[in-house]
Amino acid sequence: MRYSTPAGGTTTVAARLLGRSTVTCTCGFNRTVPTRDADDLANRHAGSCRRGTPSPTRRPGAGSIGNRR
Repeated sequence: MRYSTPAGGTTTVAARLLGRSTVTCTCGFNRTVPTRDADDLANRHAGSCRRGTPSPTRRPGAGSIGNRR
């Protein structure tokens, strides 16, 4: 499933094994959660993401949401 963000990015949900799904966004957001929670998390992040697509030369700061991979 794909969700558009206000800043022009895209949040997607990819199915994984054993009832877990990965939620990713073009801003660098990346979480693996139980499949039942994936669509809700993707929708919430898409509604609040103001970062859009980051510059390829910019690295996320320490502790930022984009650092968890």
